[in-house]
Amino acid sequence: MDWFLLQTKSREELRAAENLGRQEVETFCPMIRVEKIARGKRIEALEVLFPGYLFVQIGDTSVSATSIRSTRGVSHFVSSGGRPIKVPSGLIDQLQRRVSEQEDQVMSSVPKAGEKMTIMDGPFRGLDAVFYQPDGNNRALVLVTMLNQQVKASIAFSSLAAVNDSVI
Repeated sequence: MDWFLLQTKSREELRAAENLGRQEVETFCPMIRVEKIARGKRIEALEVLFPGYLFVQIGDTSVSATSIRSTRGVSHFVSSGGRPIKVPSGLIDQLQRRVSEQEDQVMSSVPKAGEKMTIMDGPFRGLDAVFYQPDGNNRALVLVTMLNQQVKASIAFSSLAAVNDSVI
């Protein structure tokens, strides 16, 4: 039984996996728990590790490649030279182990209150700041020290970078 990689339609990985499961095709869609900001609040969500892709195992079954390609949610097989690319089963085993080991862990790109940051662009570029709280989905309130006082400023998340406290 060989594993192959399917490209799915946008945000339809789980739909494709469900529909393939009804055809008795084994699928693997690695998921991770992430912390993100939605509507100004921190939330935990389960997200697809490889958005737009799904692994399928095909062997000597009655399900054909054409049937798989025409399944709702599936776009096409990832291929090279017109032939679907086989994914090593060792890689799938390793991914399955890693996902199950990290099942209870939450990946987060959202800074914690009090975390030291550097402002990368805009009028405050180059200044150090302290993360205070999220300010909507794309901005953060940070404390910037100016004239020996801490001032709150609303900065885009894309303009902030975490300060590495390690000494070289």
